[in-house]
Amino acid sequence: MLLKSKKKKLTPKQQKLHNFSLGHRGEKEAAAFLISQNLEILTTNFSVKNKEVDIVAFDPQTKEVVFVEVKSRETGYYGHPSQAVDQHKLANLKYVAKTFMNQRNLNLDYRFDIVTIVDHRIEHFENVTWNS
Repeated sequence: MLLKSKKKKLTPKQQKLHNFSLGHRGEKEAAAFLISQNLEILTTNFSVKNKEVDIVAFDPQTKEVVFVEVKSRETGYYGHPSQAVDQHKLANLKYVAKTFMNQRNLNLDYRFDIVTIVDHRIEHFENVTWNS
């Protein structure tokens, strides 16, 4: 069994801000969805310096650690939320992932997933990569 980290909580001020509360609700929905897909949630909101990953999970079927970026929107008016995850964000996710794996001395494969939520409709994109 992999070690679990402490959860980061929103401050009362952050809880009142719309974008924080929407993101927090989206992360909870995404975690519940991933659990329903038989992934084990290891931690949420894992951060290193000013970089963060929303959910770190373990996929027992593939034996991979999964670093998940969650993007929540109330509507698709401004485009698909997955478009907000660009090469810069992927570079940050890679940095956080390497740190997470090194801190825990894990020698496992890992991947990056995106979970998008628009009006409570969930899409899961597995093993995302971008060409340089």
